Amino acid sequence: MTYSLSRADVDSITEAELERSTVKLLPKWDEIPADFRNGNLYTRMAEARLLDYPMSDISISFLPGFDDEGACTTIDRCITAHLNAFAPKHEHRIAGVGYMISKICRITSA
Repeated sequence: MTYSLSRADVDSITEAELERSTVKLLPKWDEIPADFRNGNLYTRMAEARLLDYPMSDISISFLPGFDDEGACTTIDRCITAHLNAFAPKHEHRIAGVGYMISKICRITSA
């Protein structure tokens, strides 16, 4: 089965999931492409978000369905809830969240 992520999925993160974390939308390890498991620009964005540091010299453009004014808040909630999970392993979370981010936007080096 191919992993997909919709706006409704992203919007489904509850306050409890944000506070306690979740892995409900995290792709399974074998669903994550190798370039995400090995690290790329999207996984670096996930690490930057987890460790709260800025990424410079990048450009972000949201994909259709994620490009409205309210999307940023729900996207951040979704990413945060998954990054803060205690399971699975750190590498899986970073690769999975990076892959999730790639389903939401395009990131390019400026």
